[in-house]
Amino acid sequence: MTRILEKTRSLKWVYDDVGEVIEVILEYDDFKILLQKVARETDWETLPRHLQDVVDAVLMEEASGENSEILPLRDLLRETGEAP
Repeated sequence: MTRILEKTRSLKWVYDDVGEVIEVILEYDDFKILLQKVARETDWETLPRHLQDVVDAVLMEEASGENSEILPLRDLLRETGEAP
């Protein structure tokens, strides 16, 4: 049985019955910061497709706040020949 034993700032640490951390729950703003860091510091081609999709979604959300045209990154990469 898992349980949340500790909350620090916006993080929630989830432990199993033997006290091992099994997951960390982030607030959405912290999750977006993490994804932005992943997008900046990771080779796009090495990211699993589901992470590429979620990074795309966060970047599109940011672009929509800037009142600019929203295009999925995958489509832009295809246009430049950098993605299948």
